[in-house]
Amino acid sequence: MVHAQDTDAPGIVGTFDVTQRLEYSDNPGLDVDGDSDFFGRTLLGFNLTSVTGLDQLSLDLGTEVEEWRDDNDSSFDPTNSFASIGYDRETGNARIGFELRYRESDSDSDNFDDFDQNGNIINQDDGTRQTYGFVLDGAVGLNAPIGASWGFAYDEITFSDTTDPDLTDQSNTAFDGQLDFRIDPRITASLTASYEDFDAQGNGVNRERTGLGVAVSMEVTPILTADVSLSYDSIDRSGDETGTDDGLSVGASLLRALSNGTLGLNFASDVSSNDNGRRSFLSVSRDMELPRGSLSAEIGVTGADTIGSDPLINLDYVHELPTGQINLGLSQSVVTDNDNNEQLNTALRAGYDYQINNLSGLGATFTYFDRNELDEGVDGKRMEVGLTYRRDLTRDWGLVGGVSHTLSSEDDSEDRSRNTIYIGLQRSFNWVP
Repeated sequence: MVHAQDTDAPGIVGTFDVTQRLEYSDNPGLDVDGDSDFFGRTLLGFNLTSVTGLDQLSLDLGTEVEEWRDDNDSSFDPTNSFASIGYDRETGNARIGFELRYRESDSDSDNFDDFDQNGNIINQDDGTRQTYGFVLDGAVGLNAPIGASWGFAYDEITFSDTTDPDLTDQSNTAFDGQLDFRIDPRITASLTASYEDFDAQGNGVNRERTGLGVAVSMEVTPILTADVSLSYDSIDRSGDETGTDDGLSVGASLLRALSNGTLGLNFASDVSSNDNGRRSFLSVSRDMELPRGSLSAEIGVTGADTIGSDPLINLDYVHELPTGQINLGLSQSVVTDNDNNEQLNTALRAGYDYQINNLSGLGATFTYFDRNELDEGVDGKRMEVGLTYRRDLTRDWGLVGGVSHTLSSEDDSEDRSRNTIYIGLQRSFNWVP
């Protein structure tokens, strides 16, 4: 959530975007043997933001409407609908915020922002996926000798009209709280508590995790800070698999300020519900400003029980050009799915924007997702390449067109691919009272 003080544009601003496209695809459903089709698509989006010196309110609404005509029968199918509302308020010594969100999409959606932690979204199956969630967080005593902060989150994913047994409903409830004691301006000691309840509704493994611990954050020198945490965690499993894992989770990090960024060293060894009951991480991070952009990188290794040899790389790179911009992002994470199996998920994103002149521009994107099962399970991959062209026709109207190619594969099924070409008009309406 964005805090009010992070925005320097106070007031109320509303934006309504509408795009009408004509599309042709040789496999719109991304099936094994799909049929080509020609159809229309309308994209609608609305955003409202209100900012004052103390708080911020934001509202986002949107949907896509697919327009089909088959055997003289027309149909209008809303899809990829979403809604979210967020509010954040901060005074000199306290803060509170909340967010409510909803999204509905096809289970075979190629929207890479829809990947959940277990990667099931790249499983190909007909049907609908709905996600609900809310977040509530706050803090008091931000500048006092004793302060407290907390956060509560709930997320739920439901599937309908699907046949894949791996696409099962699930919910996750999480709470964390912290009591801070600011011993002096350089040292803060904390008592921490956490609770998480993952419910794999139907087939799967439920996990309930609790933790109590302590943490210390200190300024070793004016340019070097250190953080150390220690907690006793317990994970209870039920459902298709039962058992308990408990023990100490430890974490330590060092961060050194440099002339053009920071350099960090991070270590963690956490209680886990895998076969070894633990997963460890070790990484080095570097953030730096470049003459024409920025770079944020973290390179490390992870393993069950010990640090291990599975690589972990996280990278964000931005390079400004005289007439455009290059973006590159790479992220890797180890997560646990519905069946209590660990996965190493890798997401790669690359983009290039080129401003041809004051009226037109080109954009190219590449997205790749890889789900690597560390235990039992089916590996999956998904790739998409796209090229777009945009041109301003008037101050309010614009022309947009593009082509894209999508390829999806899983070890236990045939590869699926799709080629799409589209052209359309778009318009944006702004409202400032």
